[in-house]
Order: sequence, then C-alpha cells, then structure tokens
Amino acid sequence: MNIWLLSAGLGALLLDVIHVTLGGREIHRPMVAAHWPEPAKAVWSVVWHAATAVMAFGGAALIAAAFVPAQALALALLPIALFLSFTALFVGYGLSRLGTLRDLPQGLAFAVISALGIIGLFA
Repeated sequence: MNIWLLSAGLGALLLDVIHVTLGGREIHRPMVAAHWPEPAKAVWSVVWHAATAVMAFGGAALIAAAFVPAQALALALLPIALFLSFTALFVGYGLSRLGTLRDLPQGLAFAVISALGIIGLFA
C-alpha cells in the first residue's frame, strides 16, 4: 500500500464532503437562489455537481492506485492533473479577481492533494 496515494485519495474525498456540506450551504444554494436566468442556474448546478463528481471519482482512483502499484500511474495521473488544474484556477482567480488567496482556500487543498499524489507516484 502506498500511503502517499492513499492520503491524496482520502484528502480528495474529505474535500468533496466539505464541498458538498459547507460549500453547498455557502456557495451553491445562494447562487441557485439568485436572480439569474434559469438556464444560467442550471449550468451553474451542472458545473457544481461535476466538480463534486471529479473529486469523488478522483479520490476513489487515487485510493485504488494506493493498492494496485502496477496500475498506480494509470489510475492517478488524470486525477492529479485535474487537481493541479483546479489549483491553478483557484490561485489565478483568487489573485486576479480578489487580490488574495485567503478567500479561496480550496486552491491550497488541491495543491496538497496533488503534491501527495505526485510524491506517491515517485515513492
């Protein structure tokens, strides 16, 4: 068992739970309740739930990679790449639109998960 990949996978699943619970209450529900056109709200919900799925399936793939060393690269590469892209998006938008990273701490969480995964691939 690869503890680094397992930690990355569990971190992704934990972040997903936080996304669904706290994020749902603080971000998703208020956006759906906003005075936007219905198609825009529907797209917002699709994107929100797609992020939920990416974290869940990515976490599961990283956990599987921890237990199947022969397939670790194949299982872990895509989730790590997706989580690195999420890191870049949160950092980029945090700095360019908000001038700080404090308001979008998800970027740090995705960076840590990605780092654990990368370490796990080379451990």
